[in-house]
Amino acid sequence: MQTVTSFRASAVEPELINAIAAEYLALERTRTYRRLFVTRFGLLAFTLAIVGFGLHWLPTAGAWAAVGLCSVAPAWAWVAELRHDRRLARSLELTAGPGVSSRRGRKKVIKSS
Repeated sequence: MQTVTSFRASAVEPELINAIAAEYLALERTRTYRRLFVTRFGLLAFTLAIVGFGLHWLPTAGAWAAVGLCSVAPAWAWVAELRHDRRLARSLELTAGPGVSSRRGRKKVIKSS
C-alpha cells in the first residue's frame, strides 16, 4: 500500500514535518536492513541446510537449530519495519486537517510485452 500526502508548509508545524521526515528515513533504513538480512541469512540457512541435511556433516538437531536461528534476524528486522511503518502512519494522521490531502491506494504495476 502506498500513501501520498501533500500539505502546505503553513498548515503543519515545522517540528511535525521534521518528525515525519525522520520517521520516513528510519522506515527506509529498516527496509534496507530487512532486505539485506533476508538475502544474507537466507543464503546462510540454505548453506547450513545443505551441509546439515544433504551432506550429513551436522547432527539433525544441530542443522534444524542452525537453520532456525538464521530466521531470527530477518524476523526482528520485519517487526522493526512494521513498528516504524505504524509510527509513520500515526504521524501522517496527525497532519490531517485543513490544507492537507492524503491518498492511499494500491501501487499500479504496468507490464509491457
